[in-house]
Amino acid sequence: MKRLTFLTTLLINCIAAHAQTDSVRVWNKWCSRKDTALLFTAANNTIAIYSPTLKPTDIKLKSLDASLRIGGPEVKGDTTFVMAMPYPTKGKKMRMAVMYKKTGKTIRTIEFTSDNVPAPVAQLGNIKKNEAARKDILAQLSFKAVFPNSLYSYPYAIKQYTFKIAHEKGSATIPVNGFMVTKDVLQQIKDAPAGTVAEFTGIKATCPECATRTLEDLKIKIR
Repeated sequence: MKRLTFLTTLLINCIAAHAQTDSVRVWNKWCSRKDTALLFTAANNTIAIYSPTLKPTDIKLKSLDASLRIGGPEVKGDTTFVMAMPYPTKGKKMRMAVMYKKTGKTIRTIEFTSDNVPAPVAQLGNIKKNEAARKDILAQLSFKAVFPNSLYSYPYAIKQYTFKIAHEKGSATIPVNGFMVTKDVLQQIKDAPAGTVAEFTGIKATCPECATRTLEDLKIKIR
């Protein structure tokens, strides 16, 4: 029995020692760059923790600074997720320790930085400028909500908009439910003279567990 106890203790210590050098991946689910330890102020942050050799049940998480608060862990498959909220005004460091639960030893310490999130804007497909060639506009099939000059990637979705266009040959106002560019809208863009400005107004966007919000109007000049 003593020998069995000794072997068990030795095994646990070996696992713990291995855990010290184990590769543990940590990233913010809502940051578009998974290699960047970045949290977003007053926004949604879900930290994901994955280890190729440790089980999620072997891992314990602890915030080391008042400037970082974390919620209770949730395990999905082989990955642990935890909600996080940065408070950069409470300190310069925002550190979280990934610990081996059985020994309490730290496997890895991650120091996060924080950034503010700009208001989302509507974008027509891959068109990022306020004018584009007609063929490029017609090639776009849907709208999306993006955060300009930010790595924040929380899934906002366009739920409705109104298309407006006016030129010497006529005008049109087309309400659209959803994020797709409809055939009627595409036909109006196809028939409009070069130099016409297509307007998208009343753009509504929403996200999981979010209230619907109105985005700025979008105008695109047809070349």
